[in-house]
Amino acid sequence: MPAAAQTATGSGEPADLFLIDGNSLAYRAFFALPESIATSDGRPTNAIYGFAAMMVKILTDFAPRAVAVAWDAGMSGREKTYAPYKAQRSSRPDLLKEQWPHLAPLADAFGFANVRVEGWEADDVIATMARQAREKEIPVMIVTGDRDAYQLVADGVKVMSTSRGVTDTKIYDRDAVIERYGVPPELVPDLIGLKGDTSDNIPGVPGIGEKTASQLLQKYGSLESVLDNIDEISGPKRKQNLTEHADDARISKELATMHLDVKFELDLAELAEREPDLSRLREVAAEFELRQVIQRLEDEWQGEVPERPASERIELEAEEGALADLGDGEVAFALAGGRWGGFDGKRLLVGEAPDADELCKGLSSHPLIAHDAKSLGEQGPRGLLGTLAAGSFDLAHDTMIAAYLIDPARRTYELAELAADEGISLQADGAEETPKDGQMSLGDAPEVPQQDPAEIARLAWELAARQRPKIDDLGLERILHEVEMPLVEVLAGMEREGVKLDAERLGAISEELAGQADSLQAEIWALAGREFTIGSPSQLGEVLFDELKLSRKRRGKTGFSTDARVLSQIRSEHEIIAKIERWREVTKLT
Repeated sequence: MPAAAQTATGSGEPADLFLIDGNSLAYRAFFALPESIATSDGRPTNAIYGFAAMMVKILTDFAPRAVAVAWDAGMSGREKTYAPYKAQRSSRPDLLKEQWPHLAPLADAFGFANVRVEGWEADDVIATMARQAREKEIPVMIVTGDRDAYQLVADGVKVMSTSRGVTDTKIYDRDAVIERYGVPPELVPDLIGLKGDTSDNIPGVPGIGEKTASQLLQKYGSLESVLDNIDEISGPKRKQNLTEHADDARISKELATMHLDVKFELDLAELAEREPDLSRLREVAAEFELRQVIQRLEDEWQGEVPERPASERIELEAEEGALADLGDGEVAFALAGGRWGGFDGKRLLVGEAPDADELCKGLSSHPLIAHDAKSLGEQGPRGLLGTLAAGSFDLAHDTMIAAYLIDPARRTYELAELAADEGISLQADGAEETPKDGQMSLGDAPEVPQQDPAEIARLAWELAARQRPKIDDLGLERILHEVEMPLVEVLAGMEREGVKLDAERLGAISEELAGQADSLQAEIWALAGREFTIGSPSQLGEVLFDELKLSRKRRGKTGFSTDARVLSQIRSEHEIIAKIERWREVTKLT
């Protein structure tokens, strides 16, 4: 794990090695989250989302050196000892079956090691790994929803138990197990031997519940001692059940006892030292639309999530030309920095931007593809559409609007990010070759939106080609062409003409807000214990993180971030945060 990631950002318990029961966590995620969680094209992702959220929690709250995810690959021979073992379990729900093949690759994308040993349950694989880690003095945290894992708790081994939801967890050490069950971890199999476990179809002894089993073990010390002293136990029915079901109790304990000698090929010491590979995480997250998961990881994890590699690299060969040189038909067009760029499907041309009337003449015969057409050239009334009458252009496709129709829940609709989601990267003419690893990172692509109109036009063309089939499949073609695209020029006209305002009333409001800002500033200074420039990120960060010792969430280029997302995450830690947020709102309006 990178050095920056070796210190947990949350209040988690330290552990070098996390061992996750993949089956347990997957079922927990599936049943805890609504089945309605799905991608924009209808693929179910509630289990995938919950599984990923737990992976992020582990990284951000605990920053382990290594993580291994164990998966069931059999019953460890328990079905031979007791034929009804887990026989009552129904097959996986169809929606979970659909998601199941993607869970292990998701763990792999997080840089975690997947472990599957033919014939063995994940419990036994985890038990063996925990034993080996203890022998190597590697601290372990086991993550599972199965309570029988408490038997593994020992010095250097804790269990993180999932309860409500997915990320609501409790950590058990030896004292916590005793508090929960009244017996130490080593007697958990004896406890299950007496009370049974309906989830695994382990019979136990009829009439013996958890409380009675705990009391008996506290008094006699083990299952065998309980069975040796049946005559001393009160209640004729209880005596009868213990006598008649003694073998069931012994079999139940055997079923509940985890194996510590599973053979597998994984060097835990080497795993703890290995640098995890997260290079495919963005790609996998994009496939299942896990934007919130990635956002939280970026906000709270001190490690770095690599940009994903491009699946298609497009050569960018632009040449100087005139608008008249563009071929017939559709043209992807962009304006930036006083220059224009246009791509007709064959040639990518650039040139100095003429005035609006000349642009109108040169482009009037072409259906136009653009990204955020309303803002061509400049935002507001001085933009190209804002200076010309409605109908001056034939707007055929706006990649920003199409992206919204395809996925209204996106956080942003920047061209570079949309292109990255499609695996598109540009290689400028004469640029250096692909990095030595053979992959071009989308993070290496130029800063597209404000710099080079040729790049903007070329990406818009490629993105439009990928969006159109999606628009058709979703039945949104009429919405795009009959509602959204005509509205572009309507909105540009509104910006051109403007709206009437009551200047006197606005002035009064501005004065009122200025007074609020002054009052909030005084309150913030009082809470901080000194005066400082609230609008300065560096000074604010010094007050919040160095002086008030609030949680640091995300490091930026000049220090820990104090942006709106970070403040929302630490709002409950100090009353100064809410006042800073309000001060920012008020000062923006004055």
